[in-house]
This record gives sequence, structure tokens and C-alpha cells, in this order.
Amino acid sequence: MYSVKEAAAITGLSTAALRYYEKENLLPPISRSDQNYRQYTEEDIEWIKMIQCFRMANVPVHSMKEYTALLRQGGKTLKERYIMVQCYQESIQAQMTDLKHALKLVQNKLSFYENLLKTPSNYPMTCLEEWHLFKSGGKQEA
Repeated sequence: MYSVKEAAAITGLSTAALRYYEKENLLPPISRSDQNYRQYTEEDIEWIKMIQCFRMANVPVHSMKEYTALLRQGGKTLKERYIMVQCYQESIQAQMTDLKHALKLVQNKLSFYENLLKTPSNYPMTCLEEWHLFKSGGKQEA
């Protein structure tokens, strides 16, 4: 059994986040000690890690609540959970595509700046002028 502070340390979450997840019914009921302190089990920690994974995938809290409610109902909701997780997968794949495009842009921008830094100029470039120069591959118009 882990205290709320220990569970927070293990998961990397704050104690407030753990209490929030509990309040929002994202976690199974957390047992309490005789002094009414939360006591997290290994299973609770694993459940928290699942919630963290969903959060990293930008799954909204309301959707996690729906998924958690279905999960608590057992096997009869298997198809609904399958569909939900399938949607999460599609969303993650779309995010990965967007991130790959963003990474490519950032890499191109870094290369652009590296080239500019090799030939310093005192030319005060505006945002728009820089963008045009970037889009032209660094070739300045005459």
C-alpha cells in the first residue's frame, strides 16, 4: 500500500492531481486507512498509469470518464470500449502525423537559421520578410 505522497512520487503526478482523478471517478475507489488516509495499491498505480497514458494522448477527461464507467461495467461493454480505444488510436495517429509535419518545419527552420548565422547581416528583417526568405529556400530576391 502506498500513501498519496508515495503514489504521487511513483506516478510523477501531484497529490492534487491524484485527488482530482479520484473526485472525477477516473480511478477505482481508493481504500482508506483507519485514520482515513488514502492507500493506493499496485493495481491503483497501474490504473493511474493508464489514465496518464490517455492524458498524454490528449484524450479529454469526459471521454476518460465514459471509458472508465464502461470499464467498471465489465464484459458487457467490451464492444463500446473497443470502439473508444480504436478512436483514441486514430486520434493518436493523426496527432503523430501533425507532429511529424511540425518537426519537419522546425528542422527546416533550424537549417534556415544556421545558414543565416553563417553570413550575418545587419538587415532588419520583418516577420513577413523572414517568412518569404524561408519559403524561397533562403534565396533573397533582387
